[in-house]
Amino acid sequence: MRKILLATTLALATATAQAEPFSYDYVEGGIGEVDSGDALFAKGSRALDKNLFVLGSVYALDFPQGVNGYYLEGGVGYHVPLSKQADLFMTAELLYADIDSHGDNDDLGAVLRVGSRYSPVANLELEGSLAMSSNDMLVNDGVGIDVYGRYYFSKQFSAALGLHSDTELDGASLGVRYHFR
Repeated sequence: MRKILLATTLALATATAQAEPFSYDYVEGGIGEVDSGDALFAKGSRALDKNLFVLGSVYALDFPQGVNGYYLEGGVGYHVPLSKQADLFMTAELLYADIDSHGDNDDLGAVLRVGSRYSPVANLELEGSLAMSSNDMLVNDGVGIDVYGRYYFSKQFSAALGLHSDTELDGASLGVRYHFR
């Protein structure tokens, strides 16, 4: 039993020690469920240098009773490697929401996010973040929490399952990402 435990520990340590730096060059698309509504999304990120990156996303939303719309996010981010397995990131984005609910409603706000990416073993990445939003349309000036589990099928392709919660909306998402490493 000790030999199996030792071999497993060494294999995990070797896989983790060989982990590559986290990529901030990607495009991603997916689907989600927000409360009783559906969402489609596309997002991307592009590294500008070793630590600075730009990012953006678009979400199409469809809720019951004819409520639908979209929101756009775009901004900059900065990441700091904590180790070969962990990364700390911070982002600042503008958020524009346009929701049709018996009339046109739109709002412009900002989202500040801080989070961490962690790779405990090869091909697996865990991510968690806290966000503060000033957009009254979607989250009514609140705090949000996002968590993701991402599996890498190859160096370029990965898929993630995400859970999201903020002051008004809760949901889940499934996304597929292509990395431009």
